[in-house]
Amino acid sequence: MLSLAPMNTRSETTTIIRQPEPLSPDSRCLLLMSGGIESSTLLFQLAQKEHPQPVFLDYAQRAARQEWQAVQTLSAQLHIHPQRYDLSAFGAAVGALRTERYHVPLPHRNFMAIAAIAAIASNMKIPRIVIGLSADDAEVDACSGPAFQSAIRDTLGSLGLQLETPLIHLGKAAIIQYGNGLGIPWKKTYSCLLGREQPCGFCPQCQKRKAAFALAAVNDPDMGYDN
Repeated sequence: MLSLAPMNTRSETTTIIRQPEPLSPDSRCLLLMSGGIESSTLLFQLAQKEHPQPVFLDYAQRAARQEWQAVQTLSAQLHIHPQRYDLSAFGAAVGALRTERYHVPLPHRNFMAIAAIAAIASNMKIPRIVIGLSADDAEVDACSGPAFQSAIRDTLGSLGLQLETPLIHLGKAAIIQYGNGLGIPWKKTYSCLLGREQPCGFCPQCQKRKAAFALAAVNDPDMGYDN
């Protein structure tokens, strides 16, 4: 099971070299990635000692192209090949049931995402699933809260799968501080809901990100948001 190392605030880049050792079942895991702060932090953490397989789901979210680009860029830096699964037709069809277009078309998206990655994990015979939920997510999203996570963890356990949420007790600012020590190139991550080439800076995700960077006292322009 993934455990976090002690937090520090080093800003220098850490070079991670992946040795050509054979994969063991215990060191493999599927990492659900969006290219944002939490999943990128987990990618860099896992890559130090384990063999994460990043998985990106395109469910017709407005920022799918930019998120996938971030996942590819970050994975390439660690010499890891991510996988993309196209669920956009399903996401668009569900989104069309609403009277207005939403940036994220699926309600309860974490529920759908966990179910999808569980199917992938079963076919790949990788029993460990890692997702980047934070304490901030748990406060606003029922699918990220303790009741749902406990229930879904038990459900996956009955299928022989293990769900890990190692960041669930950390706020976004603390995760940034921790990720900063791992040398994450924050400017290559992506959090904007609008899917623009340059983050808008005004959508809810951008606002949360800017506030978290300020609280973490990580204000270098290269970190993605200049305060």
